[in-house]
Amino acid sequence: MPTDRFARLAELAADQHGLFALRDARAVGYTNNTVAQLARRGRLERVSQGVYRIPFLPGGRLAAYMEAVLWPAGVRGVLSRTTALDLWEVSDVNPRRIHVTVPRAHRPQRAVPAAYVIHREDLQKWETAQIEGISVVTLERAIRECAAEHLGADLLEQAMRNGRARGLLSAEQAEALTRELGLQRVAAQRA
Repeated sequence: MPTDRFARLAELAADQHGLFALRDARAVGYTNNTVAQLARRGRLERVSQGVYRIPFLPGGRLAAYMEAVLWPAGVRGVLSRTTALDLWEVSDVNPRRIHVTVPRAHRPQRAVPAAYVIHREDLQKWETAQIEGISVVTLERAIRECAAEHLGADLLEQAMRNGRARGLLSAEQAEALTRELGLQRVAAQRA
């Protein structure tokens, strides 16, 4: 019979694609040792260091992204750069690794998984959003980040066009990005 504590943890994990971090478990009253013991007994599945799954909850297609934002111990990461474009579903990017931004002062005490690229920046609240419970930079910021990392102009323009069509960017934002990033030639060729 599940305890009230386990029910609260399961409810929290259900909102996080079946996953939770140790800090989430502590918030509902579990100690790290109790979580480890539940994992050894098969009640929980250890996904990565500090991140667990409740086996009876479905993970879904975004579980890997949720795992990435839960991974940094002590903070919640924010998906950024090409990973953000992929999550916003506005461009044909296919990121090889998951880009996660954490606060500048955060220094993980464990090795960064090979699937992640960690960026250290202090983001403002207005620069972030949520997509299905996953923290992500705004589309406008993601486009700027990708431009700074020399993503192809066609992919940037596609992200702006699709973002504008879906109401994720205002006309003013798209216009400003086009000028700022020098994408007038790409936009003119598409017209």
